[in-house]
Amino acid sequence: MEGALAEAGFREESLGRIIHVAGTNGKGSTCRFTADMLKACGYKTALFTSPHILKVNERIVSDGRDISDADFDRIFAGCVPLIEKYRLSYFEALTLIAFMYFSELKPDFSVIETGMGGRFDSSNVLNVKLPVITAIAKDHAAFLGNSIYRIADEKLAIIKDNRTVMLGMNTPSVTEYIRKALPDKKIIFTEEASSEVPAPFGKNLALAENIVKELTGKLPLNFVPVLPPCRMERIGRFILDGAHNPHGMHELVKSADASKIGSVLISSTADRDIKKLVALLSPKFRNIVITEIPDNERSLRLPLDIAGTVQEKDAAKALNIAVELAGNADILVSGSLYLCAHIKKLLSD
Repeated sequence: MEGALAEAGFREESLGRIIHVAGTNGKGSTCRFTADMLKACGYKTALFTSPHILKVNERIVSDGRDISDADFDRIFAGCVPLIEKYRLSYFEALTLIAFMYFSELKPDFSVIETGMGGRFDSSNVLNVKLPVITAIAKDHAAFLGNSIYRIADEKLAIIKDNRTVMLGMNTPSVTEYIRKALPDKKIIFTEEASSEVPAPFGKNLALAENIVKELTGKLPLNFVPVLPPCRMERIGRFILDGAHNPHGMHELVKSADASKIGSVLISSTADRDIKKLVALLSPKFRNIVITEIPDNERSLRLPLDIAGTVQEKDAAKALNIAVELAGNADILVSGSLYLCAHIKKLLSD
């Protein structure tokens, strides 16, 4: 990434003030809330997040507008030689495209979400920034390790020489670990969730508010927060939420009204612990339907040895089964943003 950006003539200063967000859960909504609030304060903003739901353009946003097809194609075409020369991955290539696009626009603030981890993330080429750490939990164990403190270390590696660190709401043990790991940093803690959005997203809104206050000294007046797609998103009887690891699923189960939900449609990538996700759902929700994620080579493969579930490989058929089992109640779709994205497309057709 450093080689590709240097050869492209990229200068970090062109991104304005950078907010760099790492963590296990809550990154996407924290980034969205932060960018929206800064825009509402009158600042020119850039936002880079992942994954996308319906179209890759959603990842690269300026002042609330997705990059146009024409701009994406133009910048991608210019980056192809660098992508090939440096053998950039899909995510690395998108990071390069986003940074080059934002550098043309020269925003006041750029809100940048890491992908997986932090230390070796393609976005961690950025040096002068406001580092933000959201909730930390076990995820991507094959890459980040199975110790929550080792995972925390990978996230904290985005901080570098920056003095101030914004910290989201974590367990007391993780918070204390971070406090001890950063003895020379000014840590601004998020201590209470906002009630303006559904749980658990209130924690992320409160963190975003702290970020904006730290950067600007104010919050926008009459700001109405909007959740990103597939985060407790309702489409008729369907509730789409991309909780995809045990921590996220625990938060979803805790906050959802099970009395109004008649069935759950779930899938995940093969590297996730689908049995644990189902185990978290089953005490509270009846009628759990497991499916595969269409056109996704990382998807789990059925059948699985999970008692008490209905399993159907075809996602459209699985959705129909979930609807039948729900009766007149709602249907929750979860376990993967990729599945939520596919179901959202089906519901939109």
